[in-house]
Amino acid sequence: MIKFPLVLLSLVALPSAAFAQLAVAPAEFVMRFQPPDGVKVKMSYRLERTRLVEGQPQVKDVGETRTEGVFKRVGAGFEYAPRTVSSTMNRNGNLLNDPIVALMSKVPVTFVISAGGEATSIKGYGEVEALLKSTVSPQVAAALAPIVNEAAMAGRETAEWNARYADWADGEFAIGQVIDVKAPQPLPNGETLTYTIRTTIAGWEPCPAGQCVRLEQIYESDAAALANIANGVMQRVTAATPAAAGLVVPSNKGARVSGSLTRLIDPKTMLIYSEQVRRIISMNLQVAGKGLVPTTQEEVRTYAYVYE
Repeated sequence: MIKFPLVLLSLVALPSAAFAQLAVAPAEFVMRFQPPDGVKVKMSYRLERTRLVEGQPQVKDVGETRTEGVFKRVGAGFEYAPRTVSSTMNRNGNLLNDPIVALMSKVPVTFVISAGGEATSIKGYGEVEALLKSTVSPQVAAALAPIVNEAAMAGRETAEWNARYADWADGEFAIGQVIDVKAPQPLPNGETLTYTIRTTIAGWEPCPAGQCVRLEQIYESDAAALANIANGVMQRVTAATPAAAGLVVPSNKGARVSGSLTRLIDPKTMLIYSEQVRRIISMNLQVAGKGLVPTTQEEVRTYAYVYE
């Protein structure tokens, strides 16, 4: 069973007859975190983020990053040490001189990973914090302190890593399976919005490893909207659409989060070949002199992986 650290709302498996056409691949499978020892990972990442605050010009950021790293078996677990090969960020078409990006490219970071794919610690972020204080003014260092500190950076990266790997490792799944979970989403205005994630094990697809599994997720803070989106997703898998009963409708002063994820992964090794995450956050933000102002942030994160 999937190991999301969340409250399981429902687990739906579609009838096996719906998968008769998938004779070339099993309907059921197990995720195993088993990256080959010494495999080199080349990752390309693109971020597109648009922010719109009522009454202000739109801000659009576009960033591109390439990293390389190697999985090394250490005892019963692994270590993974990615390094930044290149990274750029543009805002409204103009190149940004981002001090955080520059620092991250100089500091080696190592993920310590258990046999089950869990990031148990991340080494190196303490050097980023120290380097920041030695290379920028005290005012800039103070402004960046809430996001550029060892605990915050390690916490963010650990949570993201474990959501990709540890939460799935050793889980048993079936093509067409649908899982609903309830999760919190911290917002920039200090609120925490509860929303629902619907995960669909959509099917097998060709990939460089042979056959990979396509995972699809949608998340929506409005139960009715989630049900409507889910209908479209499930039409790609089967004519039967799971009921959306039991989904929670939060009431956080108009705040709302929605989005989707699609991931192509080899369940035999848990090496990911592609991933795209879309997210929209709408909320009322406190602006000096204007009170609560409607704000929307939309972002698309696209990842592509090559293994050698």
